Amino acid sequence: MSRELPGASAHQRMAHAVRKGDPHADINKKRDAAVLMILFEKSPGDFHLIFIKRTSSHIGDKHAGQVAFPGGKKEITDPDLMYTALRETQEEIAIDLTHIDILGPLSPLYINVSKFLVHPFLAYSWKTPVMKRQETEIEEILELPLSSFLDSSSLQQTRIHLTPSIILNHVPCFQINGHLIWGATAMIMNELLEIIRPD
Repeated sequence: MSRELPGASAHQRMAHAVRKGDPHADINKKRDAAVLMILFEKSPGDFHLIFIKRTSSHIGDKHAGQVAFPGGKKEITDPDLMYTALRETQEEIAIDLTHIDILGPLSPLYINVSKFLVHPFLAYSWKTPVMKRQETEIEEILELPLSSFLDSSSLQQTRIHLTPSIILNHVPCFQINGHLIWGATAMIMNELLEIIRPD
């Protein structure tokens, strides 16, 4: 990617007001993680992105039930973060990595609730992916059209019930094919949109 990444400014446009107040709290305690944003064409020019929907019952998952990019935390044995993104993606959706090229990294994003510094990598699959979900962690694999994200009507605000007593109002989100994409995933996605959207 030849031009400078929009980074934090793109992230902030999809951040809830609570997060905007202190976007880098406790970043010194961060743990590294990496995700893979896989583009592929269902037909010529019809680009889709792969997402996962996490199971609601996975113990210890602070993002249970949410739509996310495949990926996970960096292990000590991982040589670098790109390897982490590829390894975790293969573990979660069993995709054939031999058909995937890494196009480049996007801007890291710190997630306050889990204290992960997430490093996104944009990738392209030269073949329509054949995938199988990791059943204990992944409820569903989603293939969502890039064109829907570029449609301004998909950008909305919603209410998020974190717990029965904690509700976030006016949360920026994308509504795509009945799926709600918000939080860190929406923030990361917005940077990609700002990169590819015509000036």
